[in-house]
Amino acid sequence: MDGTIGEIRLFAATFAPRSWAFCFGQIVAIQTNTALFSILGTTYGGNGSSTFGLPNFAGRLAVGAGTGAGLSSYVAGESFGTNTSTLLLSNLPNHTHATTASVTIPVYPDFGELGTPNGNILASKSNMYNTVQGDDDMKTASFNLTLAPAGGNTPISITQPVIGMNYIICLAGIFPSRN
Repeated sequence: MDGTIGEIRLFAATFAPRSWAFCFGQIVAIQTNTALFSILGTTYGGNGSSTFGLPNFAGRLAVGAGTGAGLSSYVAGESFGTNTSTLLLSNLPNHTHATTASVTIPVYPDFGELGTPNGNILASKSNMYNTVQGDDDMKTASFNLTLAPAGGNTPISITQPVIGMNYIICLAGIFPSRN
């Protein structure tokens, strides 16, 4: 399979063709791959005197190096990103949640003038239920409603839908000329 030295292709087979290698971040000898070393240098690893590294695409996608308008800057060989993220209060945008509540106040019809609380007012004095509001103090009832954070700080997957394939790099072939 002909190629240009340093060229990277997606390859659907489970083997790397002759003169190609998988892009798994292997460290290779400069002595046996001088042409490829002259193109890659130590961008992807190695010590630069006897070894250099191939790109590692295992579980990764490629992104163009450089800076685009309104985009982040990426350097060739830079590795970044993660497959999961944990959403915390500190990294969620400001927002609110609406809430509604239904409150039931227990009633005791044994102590009032009437045998039922329906249509009557809850009082704090001897007349527990009364059809007319008098001078008696009303019982106050306060209810605190709290919306607490939900979740268990468990990472969630942020991996886009993908299909597994192999990236391969050309080790021997046509040497690319510079313009």
